[in-house]
Amino acid sequence: MIKKSLTEYGEKIGYEISYQDLSLSPLRLSVELDGLHLAKEGGSTLLEFKKLAITLKWTKLVLGELGFHEILLEEPKVLVEKKLPKGAHLGVWNWQELTAAVERAMPPSDPKEGKKPLKISIDELLVSSASLHLLDDSTELKEELKPFTVKLLDVANYDKQGMVTGVRGQYDFNLGALQVLIPGINKTIAYQHVAITGGLDNPQPGKLGVQLNLKLDDGDIRSHWDFNTDSKSVEGKVEVEDLAIAPIIALVPANKELIGMSGVVNADLAVKFGGGVDSVSGDIHVSDLAILEKGQKYPLIIWKMADIRQLEYKSVKSKQAISNSLAIDEVIVDAPTLQFEINEEGFSNFRRLFSKPTTETKAEPVATTKTDAPSAFNLDIRSMNLKNGEVYFSDRAMRPNFKVDLKKFNATLLGVSNTPGRVSTVAMDGVVAGSGSMRAKGQASFDDPRRNHDILMSFKNLPLTAFNPAVMTFAGYQITSGRLNLNLNYKAIDGELNGSNQIIIKKVVLGDEVPDFTGKKLPLGLAIALLEDSDDTIDVTVRIAGNVDSPEFSASGLVWQAISNVLTNVATAPFRALASILGLGGEEGINAVPGEAVFLVADQDRLEKFGEFLSKRPNSSLEIIGTYDPVQDRKELARAKADGAILQDAGFKLAPGEPVPTPSFTDPKVQSGLRAAYAQYIGRIKLGQRLLTLPDGEKRNEQLHEELIAGIEIIDAELKELAKNRAKVAYSFMVKADPSLNDRIQLGDVKTAEAGKEGVPLDVEIRIK
Repeated sequence: MIKKSLTEYGEKIGYEISYQDLSLSPLRLSVELDGLHLAKEGGSTLLEFKKLAITLKWTKLVLGELGFHEILLEEPKVLVEKKLPKGAHLGVWNWQELTAAVERAMPPSDPKEGKKPLKISIDELLVSSASLHLLDDSTELKEELKPFTVKLLDVANYDKQGMVTGVRGQYDFNLGALQVLIPGINKTIAYQHVAITGGLDNPQPGKLGVQLNLKLDDGDIRSHWDFNTDSKSVEGKVEVEDLAIAPIIALVPANKELIGMSGVVNADLAVKFGGGVDSVSGDIHVSDLAILEKGQKYPLIIWKMADIRQLEYKSVKSKQAISNSLAIDEVIVDAPTLQFEINEEGFSNFRRLFSKPTTETKAEPVATTKTDAPSAFNLDIRSMNLKNGEVYFSDRAMRPNFKVDLKKFNATLLGVSNTPGRVSTVAMDGVVAGSGSMRAKGQASFDDPRRNHDILMSFKNLPLTAFNPAVMTFAGYQITSGRLNLNLNYKAIDGELNGSNQIIIKKVVLGDEVPDFTGKKLPLGLAIALLEDSDDTIDVTVRIAGNVDSPEFSASGLVWQAISNVLTNVATAPFRALASILGLGGEEGINAVPGEAVFLVADQDRLEKFGEFLSKRPNSSLEIIGTYDPVQDRKELARAKADGAILQDAGFKLAPGEPVPTPSFTDPKVQSGLRAAYAQYIGRIKLGQRLLTLPDGEKRNEQLHEELIAGIEIIDAELKELAKNRAKVAYSFMVKADPSLNDRIQLGDVKTAEAGKEGVPLDVEIRIK
């Protein structure tokens, strides 16, 4: 009879409802139902179970309450499913369809009929060996949870005063193993043992207390939540004890799978939601963390311990905007280890893991104006400390591979904030490549540290052999021994960077050339001979400048380019290289005044300083090569001879080594000198003709001057003699401070050169002594 009625009701609402057996015990007020099956006609099964046993309580029934002594449910199988009809964008959950079908089949209720709330209580609800299937076509979600158990104790929908206000009681869910695919990111979180326990309580109307305890493998999350329906706020206290981080690492949004090898988190947090302000505060402790990139041999990052103390995260909501802030009193990380690797294509492992795919469409750059408006997210960390850390760096783009390690690394950052105008203090030290040291100190603005910082870094006693892969890759040589010190000073203001790189190399010994080297081979042997002093020390400073906002900007690229230029110029333009090393300017080298064996004062000073520099570098010698431009010098030498003769005939005395000044023909003495020089070089008859035929005045003097210059013939021998004299003058300046350089500076054969805007360039060759 009951089976038939249940079947007919199912047909009425469009569902198949059946069971195997039903037994009733009126005296015990118990019901047992075996083998229930609930499915939509022509569709999937929503629910089936092996057995349902219900026992009511007489003591509650006589009071007009519905009281259950126990409800036992064995092996229930539940399907929660949402299917998308063809062409539809939204679907409906299968249990929503069932509820709607039941409501349609119910007789209409009388709105005038008052209903007294029914009190319901359950002493014990036990669900054993359950399984849950969750399917959602719209998100392609497919999850299965089995087997799990649920235990609820003392559940009721009324408070301790008897008011029907909600639900209270104790519960216990034993979910067994749990694997959940997170929609949207297609990542799975898995635990082998999951259990939920706790309780519900209604201390008074409008308030609900929830004790929620979650056990995940060996970890526990204990929490208590107070819900206030009047103020629409939630307050909670959360304690985390020995929670394994490994299953959570899989959720990190990386381009390759990250594996959590170990790690445990403990925390004590206070949480508040509602009233326009959401906040989380407390302390977090993470120990024994180890994260591995799938397919790699060594962990990407590990640490022994990390403490985050007095954390407070706030999200303040207003009609205008949402403001988020994170304040931390202290962050301590003990014994962190990091693997930083550059692959064969030149990309670091962190860029490979976390950069956006290059296939994404790049947005067009939009010009923006930097303002002092507060950030939508405000960060404020009072103190950060890294203790006894290690960094392992490798570059597989070099042949052979470059590897160097940084150990005993310590760092302190004070006042870290992204508020514009706020400056943080930075200090670091560590041991590099086994025997070298590193120290750094300075300041940085963490709203954009690349654009605003002032950092000093020093590296001491680094073994040069550790850098052999870089030297072999970029210069074509090996280094046998030597030590390196670096003093770096980088300062950026609003993106404009100026950097100073002092490079001190001690007792370097150059090894063999790299066979079959295909790059640009740098003259390291010649550079060492020129730059190394009597203490076998090379001390040079390379300065760079640029705008960090430029897409092409690379500080390391600028430094290497500057070093490469200096080393190249040692062989091709030594004076230019020395000027760069000594910070003397003179990008065009040393230049003679066209037509004269004269150097301007700035070049004279440079030559003297080059001599002083060379006197302290005993491993090299120089050969100064006088030069001349066959066209420019021929013309200017004729002009110099003409002007010298004019001024000398006018009674002026010219100091040797000084440029010949241009005569002023407004002076009667100079006019007389012009006529005397013209008569000497062109002839008296020609002079007389010009004086008779040309009217006296400025134009006649200019014509006589130009004819005088054109009439002075300069032969090649005079040009070569000019070049020799230039070399002799340069030589005299260079040996001025140290005559002992006489044996190390020689004069070579003259040669031709093309004059530039600065004059005629002097040539020089450096030789290893």
